[in-house]
Amino acid sequence: MKITSGLALLTLLITTLSADSVFSSPGSDIVTPYPKVVIYTSPLCRSCTAAKDYLLKNNIPFVKKDINADERYYDEMTEKYKSMAVPVIVIGKDQKVLRGFTPDLFQQAFREVLALKNK
Repeated sequence: MKITSGLALLTLLITTLSADSVFSSPGSDIVTPYPKVVIYTSPLCRSCTAAKDYLLKNNIPFVKKDINADERYYDEMTEKYKSMAVPVIVIGKDQKVLRGFTPDLFQQAFREVLALKNK
């Protein structure tokens, strides 16, 4: 079941890409076909590791914000997203904020933001 849902998400992502689509680099004006994904994480967090592994396995680019390595990230997570626990996953321009990680909920939220982006 997990493999099937992962493949379904990957298929959805691939079908939304055009031949000239590329990933954006910092400071670049090139737009990525994916919604931005940011994960607030901590090194000893199993759910964080599962989320990062899932994103890597499914070739979904993301920004990792380690709250232990940079206090600003902890402050961001607690003040802006009102969460005291990791992982916090932000999809798009704050269109979806997930506290915790389950593949099914992530897929649903990611698809919803992707659909908005492609309108």
